[in-house]
Amino acid sequence: MSKKYCLITGAAGFLGMHYCQLLLQNGHNVIGVDININPLKKIKNKSFTSYYCDISNEQEVNVMFLNFKKKKFFINLLINNAAIDSVPIKKSKKISRLSDIYDWDKELNVGLKGSYLMIKYFGEEMSKKKDGNIINIGSDLSVIAPNQDIYKKAYKNFIKPVTYSVIKHGLYGMTKYFSSLYAKDKVRVNMLSPGPVFRNHKKNFVNKIKTQIPMGRMAHKSDLNSSLLFLADEKNIYLTGQNIIVDGGRTVI
Repeated sequence: MSKKYCLITGAAGFLGMHYCQLLLQNGHNVIGVDININPLKKIKNKSFTSYYCDISNEQEVNVMFLNFKKKKFFINLLINNAAIDSVPIKKSKKISRLSDIYDWDKELNVGLKGSYLMIKYFGEEMSKKKDGNIINIGSDLSVIAPNQDIYKKAYKNFIKPVTYSVIKHGLYGMTKYFSSLYAKDKVRVNMLSPGPVFRNHKKNFVNKIKTQIPMGRMAHKSDLNSSLLFLADEKNIYLTGQNIIVDGGRTVI
């Protein structure tokens, strides 16, 4: 008999590690997938497995899928968290406002193509078994545009790249598409979209961005806990195709 697992992509990242620990604490068997698995070795839990995979490479995703199937691991919860986010830094010289095509391809390959490939293999298996749950990790930028003035004033010459907005808007479209496709197969597909999450940002950046948030602060990692667990709950069987935005009210003004 197959054993049920939660698979999290981009697991070695800031929020990926948090999601792994949260789900482990709530009784899930978790597989953390990333191209950098060294941080995942810090997770000491018998219910946790780390796995190296470039999710933008279909051959690697296929091999991973077959390996898990051979071990009788059934992925009934898939969290598409992998993304390449351009972190705000001070630029020493003026740069082009638009991403070059190399960055465009690299970032979309991970954030969109990678998420699609994970659904192509693991979502289809859920569909066949009539059991499954997919959570795509979005952003407040899945529904709004970035306020570039905040970045420009806090970080000289930095602007939020177009690729991030395209990926997060695209993930929302993918969420709606697969929620409709899989609805009759008892597979739910939803999206969790955090607002800005504090991670040792510069004080002047924090001061500027919190003026855009009605609650007056950036999110803490723990602010996402209840929403993720709500979407992951197997008893929550009638919610699909939704984008749950946890942003302190930023997107309502």
